[in-house]
Amino acid sequence: MIRPGPRRGYAGGAVQRSAFSDGRRPSPVRFVVLAVIAIAVIAVGVLIWFFFGRSPGECTDAYCEATASEIDIPSDFDLHSRLFERNPNAEPLPDGFDLQITIPLEVPTMDGRGLSFYGYNAESQIWEPVASAALDEIGERATGIFADPPRFLAVFRRLNEGRQVVAYLAPGDTLHPTAALLATVVHTLDFTPAPDGSLRGQPSPRPPTTALHYPVISASAEIDGTVPSVDNILSTGADRTNHVQQILQRVAAHRLSGIDIAYLDLRADHRTSFTLFISELAEGLHSQGKTLTLTLPAPLKAIDRIDEGAYDWAALGESADLIKIAPVRDQSTYRLHMPEVLDHITSLVDPGKVILTITPYASEKSGDGIRPLTLAEAMTVASKLAIRSESLVAGSDVQIVGVNIDRDEGLSGLRWQAETATVAFTYKLNGGRTVWLENSFSAGFKLEFVSVFNLGGLAVEDSSDNDFLGNIWIAVEPFVASGQPVLQQPSHSHLLPQWKVTAGSLVGGDRGLVTWQTPLEAGSYIVTLTLSDGVERFESRIVLALPPAETEEPEEAP
Repeated sequence: MIRPGPRRGYAGGAVQRSAFSDGRRPSPVRFVVLAVIAIAVIAVGVLIWFFFGRSPGECTDAYCEATASEIDIPSDFDLHSRLFERNPNAEPLPDGFDLQITIPLEVPTMDGRGLSFYGYNAESQIWEPVASAALDEIGERATGIFADPPRFLAVFRRLNEGRQVVAYLAPGDTLHPTAALLATVVHTLDFTPAPDGSLRGQPSPRPPTTALHYPVISASAEIDGTVPSVDNILSTGADRTNHVQQILQRVAAHRLSGIDIAYLDLRADHRTSFTLFISELAEGLHSQGKTLTLTLPAPLKAIDRIDEGAYDWAALGESADLIKIAPVRDQSTYRLHMPEVLDHITSLVDPGKVILTITPYASEKSGDGIRPLTLAEAMTVASKLAIRSESLVAGSDVQIVGVNIDRDEGLSGLRWQAETATVAFTYKLNGGRTVWLENSFSAGFKLEFVSVFNLGGLAVEDSSDNDFLGNIWIAVEPFVASGQPVLQQPSHSHLLPQWKVTAGSLVGGDRGLVTWQTPLEAGSYIVTLTLSDGVERFESRIVLALPPAETEEPEEAP
């Protein structure tokens, strides 16, 4: 607990080199107000105000050191500075201006990973990230820029053995409770690019979590019209620069701490233009103390090389603060190709910047391509029921089959695929299909790559509190706590189909087909098939109406 105590003068405010600064180290009792007047800051530079303590024994600066406040410091944070409190008697911040503050660190560090300014939110009673912490050249001070300065302020490093935990979230969705606790970055999927270079969409409210919030600008073949928009944007230098300015304007207008660019499915001939776009955007964001992260598709493994396509990983790694590898859905080659892909990426980019994305979505591969499915959708396919017997009467044998798991028809049934490290099944539809399920077992084997290649952390494609998705957080939580993945596979018995009926008896069933020896009494009966991916259980039911058995009328005696 930090208890109230006397305030001393706040050692804030190093001056950044600018038209108003000669670059010399400032006085330790100085802080700076940095003008961010709508869009004008992008073009006309920075306006700076100085405030100084007015007497040696009394703090008159905007923030004062406080041995202050009955506020818990979370156990998963390391406090790197003293606690500072907003001075209620300090001169107010002018409208349209942000506050730039530099504070000394208790222990010098050159490791900026996970280091941020946090403010205490009295309403939610949690510490929230309010600005990135930019270290000086010797790691003794951290500087941040604040649109809405909080009452209490400090520099924390989040203690996270698994490094970054990035959570993607659709607008309006609620974070999974475990994601709310573990996430270090939340990406809300808020924006898409328009053909004229502007942005469509509005930023989501910041989720109630200690994580940093960087909205995403998304473009992909799955989002109608967005890839052609990016084609237009990257076609000329003027269009590219206009798009950069549009993004910087929106970041400033919405007072965002950073932005994520997720422009997927680009043509290879955009490689140079996309690299220049990211370089220009990074320069503009970093000059404002903002963060740029990227979501990129994984390079493809060709016969004799790794094909990066439109994405120059080496150059992009120089510009971006973090790069997330988008989910790879084809599990038939994932474990075969991913080691070579990651070896290539980490030879070009600092591994600490590289984030591997895992997904709670199942994948279905067919001759038409690969599509994502929720776990519930996949298990609905697996548990489809049908009646194979021609007659359905009381006192007879009736065959009931799981159509898509019937091993007697050459299907695999639900099984653990060692070569893909997933629970999978095959079924017949338009030439045959394979479905790979994602759950805590498969996620553990993917997280192994984060450890082996010493990556900067993991991302979860959809971090919503959605019961229909695979619960991969069961694997993420111990990985974050220990830095080591849990490598287990489900019990074979848990993957076998389980059958039950309200009356009569059942014979067989392990191979996907069961024989129901029906009762003698007519009526309606329920047959239930239960399937499991090794973690969750799913039921499919069929209601069967049994008519009475036909009996032969006795012949009358002559």
